[in-house]
Amino acid sequence: MKRIKLKSKNKLKRNNKQDDVIIYNNGQYEKEFIPAEKGMRLIYGNPVCGPPMLFLVKRKLVSRLYGRYCRTRSSARRIPKFIKKYRVDMTGCEGTYRSFADFFAREKNNLSFPEKQGVLGSPCEGLVSINTGIEPENLIAAKDSVFSLPELFGDGRLAEEYRGGTMVRLRLTPTNYHRMHFFDDGVVGAPKFIKGHLYSVNPLAVGRIARLYCRNKRAVFSVSTENFGDVILVEVGATFVGSIVHCFEGGQTVSRGQQASYFLPGGSLVLMFFKKDTLVPDGEILAQTEKGFESKISAGEPLGTNFENPEI
Repeated sequence: MKRIKLKSKNKLKRNNKQDDVIIYNNGQYEKEFIPAEKGMRLIYGNPVCGPPMLFLVKRKLVSRLYGRYCRTRSSARRIPKFIKKYRVDMTGCEGTYRSFADFFAREKNNLSFPEKQGVLGSPCEGLVSINTGIEPENLIAAKDSVFSLPELFGDGRLAEEYRGGTMVRLRLTPTNYHRMHFFDDGVVGAPKFIKGHLYSVNPLAVGRIARLYCRNKRAVFSVSTENFGDVILVEVGATFVGSIVHCFEGGQTVSRGQQASYFLPGGSLVLMFFKKDTLVPDGEILAQTEKGFESKISAGEPLGTNFENPEI
């Protein structure tokens, strides 16, 4: 396990007082760069202006209009400034983009998943946290914010199968690579789409909207994997994410690293659920989660191992 280095204890304390979102990145704690942060704080934190603005933002119409703009050629002008301002990693990305939507759904050609079959590679890039020994009735979304697995799945019997298991939460910010890949060989089930709103999934919003994950639009599907048993994935839409595009069909045989889906413009969330005694989480990620921090991770980077090979 890596030794944790703090940039400044006093600085961290000041950031927490300001309600900044602090993340863990390769041994350092740093403030998350949040696009349109002032607007986010106004919508989710201002008791006067926030509610009417939230009413509009959570609705699909607003996201659809934004999506139409992002598909226009004029939206491509935003790309260079966005990359520079938010320090977007463009390694492995080739070609030009006709619109901001094309840029947002960009592909990477340098992804690498673990060769050892017992190692779980992250299906996407983002900010990760891991919770073990989960109770379906009382799952943690953020500090002082919980949700129900039966409500999330829309299936109480299925939720019960994951009692005592592990939840991996991957939050994709607008600056991340927004394609998801299969993390193991197996057979994928048909996705079930559940209607809902499009609240932001940033901690600034999750801590203020009760049961937010269960209230947002989402897709639920299973993957019967060779090394980690039956895994449930939930793709949660968010503000300005009106579409989740799947690159597979139910019953299809899939392989590790194969493209699974992608999101259209905005932030989003992927939740993975493993049954009891099927996943040994990475110790450092688990430790940071217990301290209340999300950890920055790249697609393919190890999240843990299966129980048969805990020492890999």
